[in-house]
Amino acid sequence: MKPSNQPSLFNERREHARNGVSIRELVLKDWLASKTASEDGVFVSYVSDDQFETSIKDLTERLSSGEDQPLAGLTFTVKDNIDVQGIVTSSNCPGFGSIPSKSSTAVIKAQDAGAILIGKTTMDQFATGLNGTRSPEPLCRNSINPEYIPGGSSSGSGVSVAKELCSFSLGSDTGGSGRVPAAANGIIGLKPTIGLISAAGMVYCNQSFDCVPIFTKHAADAFEILEVLSGYDEQDPYSRADADCISAKQTSLKTKRLAIPRQTDLHFFGDNIASDMFSSNIEHLKELGFEIVEVDFSAFAEAGDMVFKSPLVAERLVDYGEFIKNNPDAVLSPVRHAITNGQTFSASDLYTTLHRLEKLKQITSKTLDKVDALVVPTIPRMYKIEEMLADPMALNNVMGTYTYFANPLDLCAVAVPGKQRPDGLVSSICFNAPAGHDGVLKALAGMFEGSN
Repeated sequence: MKPSNQPSLFNERREHARNGVSIRELVLKDWLASKTASEDGVFVSYVSDDQFETSIKDLTERLSSGEDQPLAGLTFTVKDNIDVQGIVTSSNCPGFGSIPSKSSTAVIKAQDAGAILIGKTTMDQFATGLNGTRSPEPLCRNSINPEYIPGGSSSGSGVSVAKELCSFSLGSDTGGSGRVPAAANGIIGLKPTIGLISAAGMVYCNQSFDCVPIFTKHAADAFEILEVLSGYDEQDPYSRADADCISAKQTSLKTKRLAIPRQTDLHFFGDNIASDMFSSNIEHLKELGFEIVEVDFSAFAEAGDMVFKSPLVAERLVDYGEFIKNNPDAVLSPVRHAITNGQTFSASDLYTTLHRLEKLKQITSKTLDKVDALVVPTIPRMYKIEEMLADPMALNNVMGTYTYFANPLDLCAVAVPGKQRPDGLVSSICFNAPAGHDGVLKALAGMFEGSN
């Protein structure tokens, strides 16, 4: 199995540290660069200068005392729906939220491992959207071409990594928010098995299948972060009981067969370049020795439709429904419409949907049992910001065509950059595997990334 030949920012920084470069010198570049980007719509808040310097001092002391700090020298950002002690969690909606007295479990674990937090990044309000334009001005823009959307809802998380303002970033993923921004900006977006990383200390969309994704420049780095952050947490009722037993280390492939949607199920919504790039990426997988099998995608698509077009959307009312009811003008129209739609369903509607979802899990698991993973284009088409603003509801749903299904079906997934498009953007494919198969994803992502 060919390993990735992509350079690791993590290894580079660790090498600098071994050669005597101070922690402060390693992280200061990112800190200063992030501050120069303060008008670019990437950040909503920063840690204070005092907090930043205190973090460096504390880390230096821990290293001097011999403590293991696997993320020393690395900086990170977090999405604005994830709690950071002392900084308001607003979900990018002015007037919502409060200042938490405790950071989320994921943030605490990252800091305890030596990572230095820079700040909180922009997002589609209440994490409702996959395009990155559902936020107050200034809008965050695509890191490759600013005319294009950055992807959402973890827009700032993806862009902060792509622009090298930090080493890695944490977001949230309900229907693709950890994969779409990665694809839009040509980076890695790892959506781990749900419950593997604690989601305690987060404003939820759908708590029953929300998870914390990881954005990095290279695949090996994302899985290294996953190893550090994963583990059972009693603070999260959806934390997996076997979270401490699931490894993010590379796992051998059982079949070297990959499923893709049959041709009649593939839609690129007029983007012929995206269609050609997906075909080219699949041909490349064949060159790497994979057998490609076409499968019926309809059950996956039906499960995906449930994220926004079923009673499952009512779960979004739990964390912020009351705020929207009392402050409708504080919420952007597309976000308000998507969330309040949950009020139209009955309890019996919900159970009908949940029963159908269990059947879809049966159907799709049989498909995945025969292959190592399902491969899809991460996004079917890229839109310019002006296009998205002109038709925000329909075009946003297009963005989730190949990501919506993963969470309700309890799959893990990783978006990996593919061939560069002739228009300068980067294609992306997404590997999807059953829960607990994160190590399989590491093998697949490493092979594909390392051969491009």
